[in-house]
This record gives sequence, structure tokens and C-alpha cells, in this order.
Amino acid sequence: MASQANTIVALSTAPGFGAIAVVRLTGPISLSIISTLTNKKAFKPRLATFTKIFYKTNHLDDIIVTYFKAPESYTGEDVVEISCHGSQYIIERIIELCINEGARNAEPGEFTKRAFLNGKMDLSQAEGVADIIHTQTQAAHLASTNLLDGHTGIFIKKCQKQLIDIISLLELELDFSDQEIDFTPKSKIENQLVDLQNTLQMLIQSFNYGKLVKEGIRVPIIGPPNSGKSSLLNAFLQEERVIVSPTAGTTRDSIEESFRRGGYQFRLIDTAGLRQTTDSVEQKGIERTNKYIQQADLILFIIDPSKPVSDFQKYLPNNLDDTIIILNKIDIISESQLNNKQKYFKNFNTITISAKTHNGIHRLADKMVNHIKVKRPKNENIIITRKRHKYSLINTKQSLEHALFSIKDNQPSEIIVMDLRIALDSLSEILGKVYNDDILNNIFKNFCIGK
Repeated sequence: MASQANTIVALSTAPGFGAIAVVRLTGPISLSIISTLTNKKAFKPRLATFTKIFYKTNHLDDIIVTYFKAPESYTGEDVVEISCHGSQYIIERIIELCINEGARNAEPGEFTKRAFLNGKMDLSQAEGVADIIHTQTQAAHLASTNLLDGHTGIFIKKCQKQLIDIISLLELELDFSDQEIDFTPKSKIENQLVDLQNTLQMLIQSFNYGKLVKEGIRVPIIGPPNSGKSSLLNAFLQEERVIVSPTAGTTRDSIEESFRRGGYQFRLIDTAGLRQTTDSVEQKGIERTNKYIQQADLILFIIDPSKPVSDFQKYLPNNLDDTIIILNKIDIISESQLNNKQKYFKNFNTITISAKTHNGIHRLADKMVNHIKVKRPKNENIIITRKRHKYSLINTKQSLEHALFSIKDNQPSEIIVMDLRIALDSLSEILGKVYNDDILNNIFKNFCIGK
């Protein structure tokens, strides 16, 4: 167990007014502090105790104290949770009292950091704690709970064991190289490393979907001026979020809003219309539109079917696999105009709607959801959502490639083992078996205080 010399305190519930707030203590003098503040000496572990807390001999509040005795607690240390009324004054006074009795203010994520240092969870599970707090959709919640429940960690540990077994075989060969013993053929070790590489590549590729789940799907709405981009954004949001004007070129800056559908969060971006212009401000807006196109996860390309092909043809995105072509204004255009454009886009992913009347908006939303669903990995329990994990896996895979090259080049086992140990260290970084203070500080600084 990691040695923590001091006791920390923080509000663990959201700041602001509410019916109930929870102030949390962890550290060696947590029990002593609450005993002093309540004039009560006996708190049984895991039993909620109703009592009073005092400030300068005056009754401050009626509280409920729950004591968790080390090591059977979230942090692995003595933990005290004080449930009080959600008055900002009461909360501040309780924290002040705890500090006066020897505690200090907790740093962001310090409770979970202590849980990791005390072996209550691995580093990937600690990151799962942060992720689950910030989840806004079903898909993001599933990815976060899988991380928190240790599914990722279990899978990484299996990969670690495979590496350790291979390293052990090679080191055994080194120990008994002067004796006539049949060792595992290098070809078999090579096959095992290739299989492990393929497994790691599967995990690395899952990041593409995991990033969408965690950060939301970036969806720029693009097209020529007056094609209905702003009207489409308003239709998705069911409100007049953007001013709609018949004058071309009025949208010069991007506007981002989100909506949820099918367990996903779609980050819609209303953009400047694509056309040739001499207006310098509008040109900057179009440049920004092109940047959004390059960064997009899914593109909604909307057109007015009554307009000639020349108005939009040269603005079609290069990434048509991740583009939905939207034929808008079906409430006012002629059937022949619509049929003409449908024939033109017959080999594309298209849909017909009216952004003005909202006809087809639900069908479009479902099409967007289905477009993302097909990107889901087969094993949705193991999805990489963090760049740190992705880069550790990439480094591991590169070290395995070096080891495979050494095997093919008939290098001695010492060289192969060296690469495999580097691979093992890179893999162990995900679970926190190998870490430095900079990595820990970077991870936990993004936590909320009190968690």
C-alpha cells in the first residue's frame, strides 16, 4: 500500500445549491477529525450514523457520517463521507473545520489517484472513472463502464501473459544454451508474435470508433448557399437556433450544436456556403468550412435539386464513403427536378427531405446512426477511447516488429528478448505497471476535485 502521510478533504458532489451534499475525507486521521467535529467517538465501518456537527461550539448542521475502514474503502485508506444539507455556507464551514483539524484541500483526482497507488484499481480503470463522470450518451457510457469494470485491463493482461511466456522461453534457452535441450522453434515464436500483433492492431483500430463514442461525431453540414444548411440544423434541434435568410452568403461563421440519437452524440456544424466569392469575410468562412470537411467523421452534403449540377458538382467531398447526400426542398420542387438529381446521385448514399417542414428528418437521423453503427468493433467490450492507450499499443506493436525482424535475421535470443521487454513495458503503461509522475499528473489533473 502506498504511504500517504496526510489527510485530504473535498466536496464530492456538484457545487451549488442542492438538497444534499457530500464532503469526503481520506487519510490516516479521517476518523479522528470527524470524531472531534461531532463529539462522537464510535463510528462503525460501513454504517450510516446520524449525528450533529458543530462550528465554534454552535450547532452547524445535522449530518450522516459513513466510515469506511482501510483497506476496505475506495482509496484503500480510512475514508469518511459526510452527508450534509446542500447549503454553500455549511459546505464551506465543514471543509474549513476539517482543514483546521489537520486535513488539506484535495487536488483534482487525488482520491482516485490514491486508489490507484494503493492497488485498488489499475490505471485504465482510474481513467474509466473520469470517463464515466463525463458520459452523455449510451455508447459513451458503455465504453466507460467497460473500462471501469476492467474489461480492457483483463484483455491487456492476457496480452502481457503471452509476451511474458515468450520471453520466458527465450531466456530459458539462454540459461541452458550449453546443454543438448530441444527448445521451442523460432518459427513457432514468430507465429505467436504475429498473432499478438494482429490482436494489438485490432485494438488500435477500435480507437477510430472509440473516439467517436467519447468525443461525439463531428458532422459539418455543407453545400452551396441557400441549399438549406441552417434550416437543417434548426430542424434537428427543433428550434430556430440559426437565422435563415434567402440572401446567399449570410452564414459566414460556423455554429456548432449537438443532438443525441441512437445512443450517440452528433456534433452538427452549420457552415458557410460553398461558392466562388470576392468577399474576404465570406472567403474566410469557406476556408473554415473546408477545414471542417477535412476533420469530419460524417458529412451532410445538402443541395437544392432545382439548381443546376454546376452549382455543387465541384464541391462534392473527396470522402464520399462518409458523406450523406441530402436532396432538400422536396416540399416545393417539381417531381422531374427531384428525379433528375436522384438519377445523378444513384450511386451515392442519398436521402430526400424538407428541412422547412421537417419531412424526412427522422429518417435522416436514423441513417446517420446506422452509418456509425457499422463502424462498431465486433467485440464492443474492448474499445480503446484514449490516445494514451492507442500510443502505448502502437509502441508495443513496433517493438514486436523489431523482434520479428531480429528472428528473421537470425539474431541471438538476447536481442529478441530486449525488444520483447520494451514491448512489455509499453503494454504495461496502459495498466500503470510502468509509469512516471508526469503521466500520472497529466491523467489526474483532468479529474474533478473530490473524485
